[in-house]
Amino acid sequence: MKKKLRKEALAKRKEIPAEERAEKSRRITEHILQSEVYQKAKSVFSFVSMGSEVEMRDILRQAWKDGKNVAVPKTKQGREMIFLKIESFADLKEGRFGVMEPVTQEEIIPEAGDLFLVPGALFDRNKNRIGYGGGYYDTYFEKYQGYRKIGLAFSEQISETDIPTEVNDIPLDDIVTENGWEE
Repeated sequence: MKKKLRKEALAKRKEIPAEERAEKSRRITEHILQSEVYQKAKSVFSFVSMGSEVEMRDILRQAWKDGKNVAVPKTKQGREMIFLKIESFADLKEGRFGVMEPVTQEEIIPEAGDLFLVPGALFDRNKNRIGYGGGYYDTYFEKYQGYRKIGLAFSEQISETDIPTEVNDIPLDDIVTENGWEE
């Protein structure tokens, strides 16, 4: 069931015209940067956008300007990932799965008050998500806790019905779309 939902959601996201995705990404960026959780965060944990995902570059640029630590994931064997500090886009190169990954070595562990931005294929009103099938984020969330996990999505990625969950699925704290913070 999850595989089918993931495939449908990714196809739907890909169908959003590039200009519309760019505008929606801009609005999502505004909602994040104007939020109290962003303002107070010492570190921003983020993904590096690929394909039709929410564009993250403006959030990362602003975080650097604001003197925040920026950390992005590097995947390892066994559904494990770590977050390494980057200080510019020059600190990235193509890694596993064709995703841009850090070439830096300084691992950062999220702390209370940090902002953790999460990608996904499909989200529901209960803050559950269907990711890309690797289980990396749920494994990470199980290991480290106490920070704000916020899913970033276009409104087309919000399911009006509950998505199926499994025991190891960890819900997010919030979801932000171009329309704002989802209730």
